[in-house]
Formats: sequence, structure tokens, C-alpha cells
Amino acid sequence: MIRHGGDGQLAFYRCWSPTPVALATLARVAGTRWAVEEGFQTAKSQAGLDHYQVRTWTAWHRFITLAMLALAFLMACAAQAAPAPPADPWHHARTRGPIALTPAEIRRLLGALIITPLRARLAAPPGVTGHAHHWSHWRRLHQGHARRSHYQRRLATDLGP
Repeated sequence: MIRHGGDGQLAFYRCWSPTPVALATLARVAGTRWAVEEGFQTAKSQAGLDHYQVRTWTAWHRFITLAMLALAFLMACAAQAAPAPPADPWHHARTRGPIALTPAEIRRLLGALIITPLRARLAAPPGVTGHAHHWSHWRRLHQGHARRSHYQRRLATDLGP
């Protein structure tokens, strides 16, 4: 199989099956590879999956288990906070709200609002918690604007003149 990327690059896949398989099935299975790679990238960046410095298998197994548990917690929180998917496929091109909470944003909020040591919180000036919430909302609002612009451009390209 050969996949043509939007940038002109080609991706080649060598496929094998003990029984004949439809091309659509092979394409679907090849496409799931990207979801798996994105999952690993998220685990590395959000849960520290690649930050282990252990010398024994038992220690490695414990670290990886805790990292995957942390990632599962972040993903469950993101799924719980996500709104229901809209019926309109171009909803993102027409709305101006912030994007839904992402695992990265939930991790930032947990760090700013919960994990910060109590001593540092008591010594901090008033309004630190409000600042973290305000910054999170501002960042997600601007990401929502960027997503809206992206979808509007795609909509204009797809519907074209």
C-alpha cells in the first residue's frame, strides 16, 4: 500500500495476512498506527513515560505502571470534561468558544491548583489560584480561535469557488 501525504511525501506499507483481506480493511489497520503513535507521544509528554531511570525489571515495571495509570487518569478527566460531539461537522468553524480541556491542560491545572505545596500557597500573594484558572481559560480560548480559523479555511477550500 502507498499513502500520499499532503506535503507530497509517500508512505509505504508492506502488508501480509494469512487470508485474503479487502484493501479498505488494510487501509483502516494502517491508519490505526497513527492513533497508537499519538497515544505514545501523549504518554511521553504528559505522563513521563520516557523518563524512567531504573536498573531492574521490577522497578521499570512499577514506573511504567504508574505512568500509564497517570495517563489513564488524565484521559478519563479529559473525556469526562469533553462536551458531546456536535452533529454539525463544521461546528468548529462556526463557534468562538475555547477548546475542550485536553490532558495537557488538565495536567497544568492539577499542577497549579493541587500539587503546589501548601506552604508555597500560603506564602503566595492572593489571587494565584485565580491567575492559573484565568491563564488556562485564555490559552484554551486562543486555541479555540486557531481551530476555528483552521476549520474555516478548510471549509472554504472544500466548498471552493
